[in-house]
Amino acid sequence: MGLVELVHRERPRVGRALRALDERLLAGGRRTALENAWSAVREDQERAAAHREAERALRAADAGQAPPALPTPGA
Repeated sequence: MGLVELVHRERPRVGRALRALDERLLAGGRRTALENAWSAVREDQERAAAHREAERALRAADAGQAPPALPTPGA
């Protein structure tokens, strides 16, 4: 068997091995990307809640009412 035949015969195995390795390596990257995306969603929700609370306090102050108690940072 010549070298060309050997290379052509082995290529599918190498290709499958590379695809499997690629899938394993990218799986961690996908996981990290999903974790980062979920983290960003939670941060956006927290910012939106803080924004709503600030708007309520400003409306109450504008109406001459005592503003509601604002949450303490980290609580």
